[in-house]
Order: sequence, then structure tokens, then C-alpha cells
Amino acid sequence: MAEKKPLYVDPLSWAQVFLPPDEYQELINGLNKPLDVSIRINALKTDPQSAITKWSALYGWKAEPVPFCPSGFWIRSFDTPPSATIEHRLGYFYIQEAASMLPPELFDFSEIEAPLVLDMAASPGGKTTHLAALTGDAGLVIANDGSRSRIPALQIVLRNWGAACQAVTCLPGEAFGSFTPDTFDAVLLDAPCSMQGLRSAESHISRTITLNEIESLAVRQLRLLESALRAAKPGGQVVYSTCTLSPQEDEMVLAALLKRFPHQIRIEDVSTHVPKPAPAITNFDGDELPDQVRHALRLWPHQLGTAGFFAARITKLDSMPEATVGSWHVPPDDMNGRPILRKDKQRIALFMNDLYGFSLDEILEKSSLEVVLHKEQYYLVSGKLKEKFSNLPLLSAGLPLGKPFKEGLQIAHEFVSRFGDRFTNGILILADEFMASWLRGEDIRGYQSKDTPMGEIYAVRDRFGRNLGRGKLSADRLKNMLPTRLF
Repeated sequence: MAEKKPLYVDPLSWAQVFLPPDEYQELINGLNKPLDVSIRINALKTDPQSAITKWSALYGWKAEPVPFCPSGFWIRSFDTPPSATIEHRLGYFYIQEAASMLPPELFDFSEIEAPLVLDMAASPGGKTTHLAALTGDAGLVIANDGSRSRIPALQIVLRNWGAACQAVTCLPGEAFGSFTPDTFDAVLLDAPCSMQGLRSAESHISRTITLNEIESLAVRQLRLLESALRAAKPGGQVVYSTCTLSPQEDEMVLAALLKRFPHQIRIEDVSTHVPKPAPAITNFDGDELPDQVRHALRLWPHQLGTAGFFAARITKLDSMPEATVGSWHVPPDDMNGRPILRKDKQRIALFMNDLYGFSLDEILEKSSLEVVLHKEQYYLVSGKLKEKFSNLPLLSAGLPLGKPFKEGLQIAHEFVSRFGDRFTNGILILADEFMASWLRGEDIRGYQSKDTPMGEIYAVRDRFGRNLGRGKLSADRLKNMLPTRLF
């Protein structure tokens, strides 16, 4: 009689098989310890090293670098929690479990100018913001998620981060291999998984799962990964990651991929990205796995004090055989912004220079951005959208610049949050006595300033130079223009 497979899976059973007894005991001893808060600083808005020094002094943080992410830090202790700071509200950093910072760091963008990047299963957007920062917000990052209900969270995170060279789509991940074959320099597939990482984080809650669920997930993961590889250009990079330690969803998916495409892909050795050896397993269920599979990273929680995680980087060596694909429903394009006339762009640039001492032309040229008008709002969008993806249905794209207003524009919160630190004019310094009210989202009633003309929108700062968003000065108040979603 054949041996009956267990109905439910105990993830610790894998640890007991693959770890030496002393390491297994170390793992068990640490599982009940809570994970420390970790943050990843937004290099598009500030210098990570300078920022962590300043915030540590201001908020009583004891910070420790995440060894595989230069912009990542554990906050071991604090007087003010990171989630309670104005910098968190304005997207100066993202609160993220440290292991989740690993996949984007596996890409090598050093020799790719303005890369085309696809984040195939992007929501809620943490790794997408990481990709935007790593590319310097140049080129284009397509942030896709197959679930329409998860799109709003993704859009809010991207707008809060201040990324301009990004666009959001809602398509089945399996469709990209046929929609955009041989296109992207880099594709991230942080795959839907069983989340058996052994240590729960806020976004990755461990739960009981059946073997049937795991096997079903593995089938879909392989389909998604094949689509990711087809969407990458020859020579392009694909990073595959999961927040599970289930071998069926990790090493076995890679093994199946190598069997299907032995000459078109190579799994790269990324061991130097972590400070301790974290090799993938070499056999499972009595079968030896292909040698290349061991090049992937399997992070057990006890090794670096993270949740469990798996990641691999794959190089696409050549185009892949034509696939038999199903028919996919293509939703309508909701983001039909139109480029504005040159004279209107010049008028906006002059307004920005006169009121804020800020060169709009400089950032447009640096990141190859265009100004488009969509639903009575100006946006900065990547020029690569029209050049490469004119037929891709978009739900949103770019960074809000502002709304047309008289001879200039009413500058957008997202633009001030991203670039307000660079303004040399149009700045209002808020006194300490008003800070508590401002950070509650309240208007400052009775506020007057002799040297600041009324009726304009100002970039508000405090005496420490912190960006506090927008404010509009009138006769009897300073109107707080921070979005209500921040409170």
C-alpha cells in the first residue's frame, strides 16, 4: 500500500530535515522572539546614511544596518516609533520586514541605463518602491497585480514614495509572457505563496496549510515564473522570491524550470549578497536537485534574525520557444493622459522657478520625463511609456505635479513630498508651538506672517528642516493641505 501523504504541513518538519541539530535548536529558541521593526529609507528623497543619523538623534532610535540592503535598518529600540513620525507619513521610509528587502537587491543595474523593470505581483508595493529607488527613478517600473482589490493600496504606496517613472497595471501575471515578450531588462516575481516563513510579520502571518494548497501554489508559481522569463529580454534578469520555506514552492519550482528550459536560463550564484552562507537545499524527497539550484538563497530565521525567505536570480540566456497561451481579458486603459503643449510646459517651469526656485526642466531632462494632463491634473510620466508600452492598459502612471490654476498651478502634495526639500523659495517655517496641531492634520487658525504673501501654497518645514508638506496662507489661517489619508 502506498504511503499516505499528510493532509496538513508542519513547516518545522523541513527545518528538522535540512538543518543540523544545533542549528535546528537555535531556530526553535528564536521563533518566539518578536521581529524588530525594520525600515528602508527612500533614496529618492534623502540620503539614507545622513537620514538615519538625524532620525536616530531626533527620535531616540538605536539603529543597526540590514547587511544586504544599504538603505535598510533595524530599529532595535526607540523613544518614538517609526510609524508615528512625519517622515513615515510623507514616504521618506517604508516599514518592511528585513528579509523582504533582499529580492530587489539581487538585481544588478550597474550597467543598465534607464532600465525597463516589471514587478509582476507588486501589491502592496514595498518591493516596487525599492526598485524605483535602485533605478534612481529612471527608465520605467511597471507595477502589476492581478487582483483589482489590491490596486488602490499599491497606487497609494507609489504616490507616497514619490516615484515618477512608474505605471500600474492589473493583468494576470501569466499574460505578460505573451503581451510583452523579450522586453524587460529585469522582472521581479515575488510570488503568491503559502507564507510558511516560520516567523510571522505584520504582512506575512503564518497559518495552517494543506499539502494540496502547497502543490497548487507551486503549479501557479511555475506558470508565473515562465511568463516572467518570457517577458524578460535575452540577457535580462529575473528574480524569483517567496516568503515561504516550503521546498515545493522554492527549490522544486526552480528545478522544474531548469528541466523545461535547460538551454535558455541560468541560475546565478548570489551568495555574496548575504553575510552568512544561506544555500538552497540540494535534495528533496529522495531526489537530487540540479546543481544550479543550490545557487539560490534560503534564509532560515535564525541566520540573520529575519523571517524565513527564499530568493534566486535567473539570467535569460536566449529567447524561449513559442508558448501556447490562452486568451486574456484586456481591461480598458484608464490613464489616457495627453502631453501638454511646449508653451504650457514653459509656463509651468517658469512658475516653479519664480515661486519655488526649483528647476522643473532639470528633472524632466534627467529622468526623460514628460508632463501630461489627465483629468484636470498634471502628471510627470516616463517617456518610455509612450515609446514602449502604448498598447498596455494602465490604471495609473507617474507622479502628480499639480492642477492648472490661473497662470501657474496648484502644486500637488506628492510633488512637494518628493522635491520640497530642494525648494529655495516659497518656504514657510512652522514654529514649534504649532507642530502638534499640524501633525494632527489641523489648520493653524489665527496664523499670520508679515513676510509671507497670502494666497499662495507654500512648502512647510520646521526648524529642523523637516518637510511637512503643503500649506496655503490666508488672512485668518494656514490651511493644512496634508492628505486626509495620512491621518
